Amino acid sequence: MNLRPHLSLLAPVVAAVLMSACATPGTPDASAVLPAADDPIHRHALVREPAPTPDWTRLRQTLNEATRNAPGVTVGAGDAQGLKIEIPVADGFASGSTVIRPSLASALDTIAPSLASEAGVAIKVVGHTDSQGSEMINLRLSIDRAEAVVAYLATRGVAPERLTADGRGEADPLTGNATEEGRARNRRVELLLRATP
Repeated sequence: MNLRPHLSLLAPVVAAVLMSACATPGTPDASAVLPAADDPIHRHALVREPAPTPDWTRLRQTLNEATRNAPGVTVGAGDAQGLKIEIPVADGFASGSTVIRPSLASALDTIAPSLASEAGVAIKVVGHTDSQGSEMINLRLSIDRAEAVVAYLATRGVAPERLTADGRGEADPLTGNATEEGRARNRRVELLLRATP
């Protein structure tokens, strides 16, 4: 029996089966894959709510009122970019230490509620030292102290994702380091407040 004619009839069927198996499936309906915009469960994946724009004038007034009885704490004039808060730490840390002392804790406690309530404000904490000792040790110490302040503020309700730490060591003195008074003034922590990106 000659199978050749029967095979020729099967060839198109086999080819169709193979083609359908290899074909790319059709594109599914986009609504079946993407969550609907009015779906409250998935809305966060589609739309990121922008952070509120800070009212720098009001925030500065609030911080000035809060720090009225905090010795040495100054709130800068501010501008469209934000504000700077300067906190002296001559007594805020023991020499060479990153443990926050009560005087610094008290100053941070006065400003933490105002900072915690401002969701649209990012806070960069910058540590500064005097020039006593090694420049590299002072740089590391200033960073570690800034990180200690960040950790402290986070325990006082400021969202950790809004906080960053940096240190300048002895690189940005406010005055000379020749006297103890000058060195004490240069030991400080600055909080740079900017709009959340």
